[in-house]
Amino acid sequence: MKRQGFTLLETLLAMMVFSMAVVALVEAVHQLGEHTMLRRHEAAVQERMRSLLVEHTRMPDAIEEVKLQERDVSYTVTHTPLELKDREGNPVPGMFEVRVTAAWQEGRTQQQASAETWVYPPLFR
Repeated sequence: MKRQGFTLLETLLAMMVFSMAVVALVEAVHQLGEHTMLRRHEAAVQERMRSLLVEHTRMPDAIEEVKLQERDVSYTVTHTPLELKDREGNPVPGMFEVRVTAAWQEGRTQQQASAETWVYPPLFR
């Protein structure tokens, strides 16, 4: 007797294997999309931190601490005087450190990033 076509069991088994592959593929694409969105958000936070850093290094009369809230990110900008000495041991007046710290929530995880630089205001006058 010649066999014609597939049995119901074979068809169901093939559909189950195909369905599992499709579900795995959809889950992988979903995770990739979430990861991409998180990285974009992190890049936007980094860019804003750089912008704040540049903005606050150009301020001659800097306030010691500034707090900003933008969307879901809290930024803190601090100005700390530095006590540095030149090669001869003389103090270098007017230098300070500018630090920008960002804090935000990604899912259930609290994220934090910071950027800093040293500034000598007489260079910008």
